[in-house]
Amino acid sequence: MKYLLILAALTGFFSFGQINLNAEKSSMIIAGTSSLHDWKMSVEDFDVSGSIVDNEVQNLKVAVVAKSMKSGKSIMDGKAYDAVKADDYPTILFSAKTLSIKGEKVIGKGTLEIGGESRAIDLDAKILKNMGSEMQLTGSVSLKMTDFNISPPTAMFGTLKTGDEITINYDISITN
Repeated sequence: MKYLLILAALTGFFSFGQINLNAEKSSMIIAGTSSLHDWKMSVEDFDVSGSIVDNEVQNLKVAVVAKSMKSGKSIMDGKAYDAVKADDYPTILFSAKTLSIKGEKVIGKGTLEIGGESRAIDLDAKILKNMGSEMQLTGSVSLKMTDFNISPPTAMFGTLKTGDEITINYDISITN
């Protein structure tokens, strides 16, 4: 009986179907450094779509509303929006045609587009829980702003400088 329940759970996982974001149980944080202190911005508005078929995530899209990144400091927020060209490119988009599900991981390559610049990046998410119609994924992606032709923001006439590397930390809950 135990093995039948495990098989039923796995079958439910692999036929998960259309992905729907559970925004209340999901979060995304962008973290970086500066010459003064470390900083974080919470992403308040993003969506995840795609589908899970067999051992693959297909047509994954993660769309972030650029002006929903919030640090709690309006000057920092404004500098971030300028850096990612949020007025001209209001959406930051990650897309992947196919990602593999291997054990408790979702792995593969996708394309990240920020401010009109696109780059291939690796995705390596950990599956924290898989309960029937709900799945919790967590992970992080580190990248350099200059790889996307973004000049790291400065303030106070250049005396405060943001570090080039940022880390995007995500904890995503999806349902079907």
